[in-house]
Amino acid sequence: MNYLAHLVLSGGDSDLRLGNFIGDAVKGDAFKAYAAPIANGIVLHRWIDSYADTAPEARAARAAIRPVLGRFSGVGVDMLYDHFLAKNFTRLHPETTLRQFVEGAQSDLLRRTVEMPARSEGFLHAMVVHDWLVHYGSREGMLGVCCSMDARLQQRLRAASSLHRLFEAADAAGFDDLEASFEAFWIRIQTEAKSFVHSESLLAC
Repeated sequence: MNYLAHLVLSGGDSDLRLGNFIGDAVKGDAFKAYAAPIANGIVLHRWIDSYADTAPEARAARAAIRPVLGRFSGVGVDMLYDHFLAKNFTRLHPETTLRQFVEGAQSDLLRRTVEMPARSEGFLHAMVVHDWLVHYGSREGMLGVCCSMDARLQQRLRAASSLHRLFEAADAAGFDDLEASFEAFWIRIQTEAKSFVHSESLLAC
């Protein structure tokens, strides 16, 4: 799952949202250095990623786009799922519009940058400046994000990245079918995430 989905699944709790947002930048047991409410967000982030990795819809989607995206099919599904969520946000999250949600979540995170790892703070500022989360809702906008990711991945991996072919891959696999399977997955993960947040799997606050 990518950033928009993680933020939505955090609900309205600021500490949980912060921990979930920085989850990728906090490795191993380093989450234990944070106060329990924030550490819980990091734990939630890891649970969301694990749940999405093993979900039958996501596994099928990765297999479907792998002929075009190859080793980047996992990242491709993460991006595609955020596109589906943003594109259908008003229907899938009727409490607010995409713009209202993004501005509220970003405003909250910007107030807490001193608590973030440098990597997360840098990404947040870029996300706000380029309005990535709102742009996720259009093909053109998501394609621009994918091209930026290609450049970063190629620099880091010293190998060509194929994320710019995301929609080519999705169309070849059956875009409407992928979107429908995401919606079934999204309904289920929302319920499961709420249950996880209230379970004993999280740290005592």
